[in-house]
Amino acid sequence: MAHNAHSMIEILMMAVALGMDAFSLAIGLGLHGMTRKKAFQLAFLIGWFHVMMTLLGLTIGMFMGGLVPKIAKKFGAVLLLGLGLHMAYSTLFGRPGKHHVVMSNVTGMMLFSAGVSIDALSVGFSLGLRTTTYGLVSAGIFGIVGAGMCLVGIVIGKRAHQYAGIYGELIGAAILIWYGLRFLSA
Repeated sequence: MAHNAHSMIEILMMAVALGMDAFSLAIGLGLHGMTRKKAFQLAFLIGWFHVMMTLLGLTIGMFMGGLVPKIAKKFGAVLLLGLGLHMAYSTLFGRPGKHHVVMSNVTGMMLFSAGVSIDALSVGFSLGLRTTTYGLVSAGIFGIVGAGMCLVGIVIGKRAHQYAGIYGELIGAAILIWYGLRFLSA
């Protein structure tokens, strides 16, 4: 019983750590403005990608070693960097009164979600050292926590957007660019 409680605490701690990227980046998107429908779609996609990336990492980790996580992390970094630059460009040079929202279509949301969930792929590799049940439970909890943290981040960002305006959008773009650069240098 104590071992199960310890495992659950361990999984929750990993889930919160993985969800922090989604939370931080969602604040940036909330600053840019996002409808409730888009927020729920994005949260669902982030949760889904957290689960799928963890399971993919678990599977690949059983067969391969250390090269794949490095490539995946760089890919995610480039996605986030590109998204941030696009958001900044749209904010600064878009037509007045008509801002281009980066998350306006499913493809953009899927690319963003995949980029945010790349860390779950890396964690999945290490979960291959545990039992299959541990990996499956972890993947499910990672998805739920990631989606929840995304929604909380968007709400915080939207509330701040009401006070920050265009500066809030630029701050949101800066957050995405910073994370992209941080992941590239890691």
